[in-house]
Amino acid sequence: MGEELQSLGFQKNGIYIAEYEYYPLQRTSLNQYKKAKVIPSKNYGKYGKRQPDGLVVERTNSKDLRVIGVIEYKQPKEFQSEAQKKDAVEQCNDLCQELNSVFGIISDGENYIWINPKMENSENNYIDRTTGKERSYSIIKNEDKKFLKEPFILQKKSEKDKEKLELETENTLFYIKRIISSISKTNSILKSIEEVNPIKLATSVWQDIYVNTGKSPTKCLYNVVELFIFKFLSDLEVLKSPYNFDFVLELSKSNNAKEALNYYANNCRKRIKNELFPAGKDGTTILNGTIFVDSKENAIESQASLFKNSLEKYSKFGSLNNIQKDFKTKLFETFLKQSSDKSRLGQFFTPRKVVRAIIEMADVEKLKPGTRVCDPFCGVGGFITEIFQDPNRKRDFLPNAKGEIKPKITYIGFDKGNDEDDERVIILAKANMLIYLSEIVERYPTFAPKFSEVINETFHFLSDSNLGTLKIENSEDEKYDLVITNPPYITSGTTSLKKEIENEGLSSKYTANGKGVDGLCLEWIIRNLKKEGKAFIVLPHGIFNSTQNKTLREFLLKHCFVHGIISLPIKTFFNTPQKTFILIIERKENIDLTQDFPVFTYLVSDIGETLNIYRFETEGKSDLEKAKELYNLYKGAPKSFPADLIGDKRCKIQPLSKFEPGSNWDIDKFWTKEEKIELGIEEEENIVTIDEFRDKIEDLMVKLGEYSEFITSLKDEI
Repeated sequence: MGEELQSLGFQKNGIYIAEYEYYPLQRTSLNQYKKAKVIPSKNYGKYGKRQPDGLVVERTNSKDLRVIGVIEYKQPKEFQSEAQKKDAVEQCNDLCQELNSVFGIISDGENYIWINPKMENSENNYIDRTTGKERSYSIIKNEDKKFLKEPFILQKKSEKDKEKLELETENTLFYIKRIISSISKTNSILKSIEEVNPIKLATSVWQDIYVNTGKSPTKCLYNVVELFIFKFLSDLEVLKSPYNFDFVLELSKSNNAKEALNYYANNCRKRIKNELFPAGKDGTTILNGTIFVDSKENAIESQASLFKNSLEKYSKFGSLNNIQKDFKTKLFETFLKQSSDKSRLGQFFTPRKVVRAIIEMADVEKLKPGTRVCDPFCGVGGFITEIFQDPNRKRDFLPNAKGEIKPKITYIGFDKGNDEDDERVIILAKANMLIYLSEIVERYPTFAPKFSEVINETFHFLSDSNLGTLKIENSEDEKYDLVITNPPYITSGTTSLKKEIENEGLSSKYTANGKGVDGLCLEWIIRNLKKEGKAFIVLPHGIFNSTQNKTLREFLLKHCFVHGIISLPIKTFFNTPQKTFILIIERKENIDLTQDFPVFTYLVSDIGETLNIYRFETEGKSDLEKAKELYNLYKGAPKSFPADLIGDKRCKIQPLSKFEPGSNWDIDKFWTKEEKIELGIEEEENIVTIDEFRDKIEDLMVKLGEYSEFITSLKDEI
């Protein structure tokens, strides 16, 4: 038996990880493992003296020893280049195939590559340098077909009870079991966990509430979400009897609906709000329904029958464990598109297609630890929660070995208001975050209060001033590396806001004289970006073409590089006909730097769904998807991006000279009428509000004044 096996106490068994055994040894050869009956007894030939960095084995049946995983560790300096990584993977794969291992894991302690040694891939064919054998392997992918990058961390203390495993070990075991049940000689993609999509359930409950109460669609939605959370937390056993869903349901059947509703309001609801998910410093939590309870949180007994019927529908549906991704992304849109409701929720809700495109352009999967991300005007939190769809970012919310939830990235969302209706928007954002993180909450249900802390640290309701986010002053360290947002587009009330800015002593922070609230928002974003920080902002046309925003555009060019402007079609947003654009900028490290690369521009007519109330999916790849893909190519080499060779006439790379402060930045004007006809673009009817029409008149008056001064000067010269 090998000295290392003896000296470290592995004579009889390895470190138990539930039913498996882990051998974290680096000086024990395959022959020594064979002699100790850790691995199958066979002739390992030239590999007999090879020493793997670690093994995971299954020895429940001594007559059928099974190697589950082979581990290959490298120093970070040996795992930097693609050649080094390829060499390390091949070393691991050699041993995997000799041992008939299910998988291999290669890591430098920070990065992880999981391989399937049993599935060939012609791109990964190579000659084994030890034996001259032809070998191949495939990289294991998650169910989203992206490379699996989960950490491989196993504890150093034996534990057969999987319920008592350390958290990071539990996560590794979770993926080991998924790999075992998924991969084969013909598949290296993890199978999706059987998921449920409660969208029909939610729609049915929403319709009942809407028909019975006549309340606005968004108020009905608040209550759908509240009951959903009640059932979800009960299914996870975060809520146990007598506070859970089943207890209240039985109460409604055996006694009466009014008693059940009163019990829910006085007990279950308070347990969720006060103990499991207590309010943050801003006073908001994750529940905000006002149809079954009043503003004082007393049961509204007139709605008891509706409450009982809703419970019965949720009960009939079954468990809400393993919620499908589609439900998370489409929950709010499903109800907004059913009405022309003009509430704040609908007013500032960014369509999921637009959100997803922006997130995928922002490289969220590459964010470094310590990065600060902000949506300063977050509404229901769509931009921030969409980031959590990325596996790397979702993994940040796994509890660590100390039992803490400490995301590597700081996420912050702000929304303002001064009444209950405004407050409900940020409450929905918090509920939305819980739903997006549901698969992690499912695995760690006892951590509900800690998830609550993280949610409260993410979304903030600002009620101490009408300025909201505009009042926030950040130090250099508090500024943001990435801003993704869709600020409000209104001009009415701007004068009073500017007066409040003056009264708060903030005039020096708003010198660009932006027209409208969106202009003030853009200046705030620029000032609160870190140097080399990036922003993706959805803005109305006035920012780009109004003469009154000339100073603002001058301020923008002074402090930022302009990477791109993407034109979105009118009616992209549910409840506004405004023409909008995605502006992509980067804060300069030094204002003396000159932009030496051109600007990416793209005309989008199709965002992937119809622009009417129904919002049906459109066929094929949308213009917005194409714009996203081309921008991601452009940003890799902006100076040499071959737009003319791409063959997409909706894409143009414009010289910076076209974006002088006094010029019109409406990129639609950069395509001729003939080019638009060729692209099948009809001239859009730009519907304007009274405030916008007034702005246009004021713009015209400014221009007429400039012409008048010019004519007067000519007369004086003559």
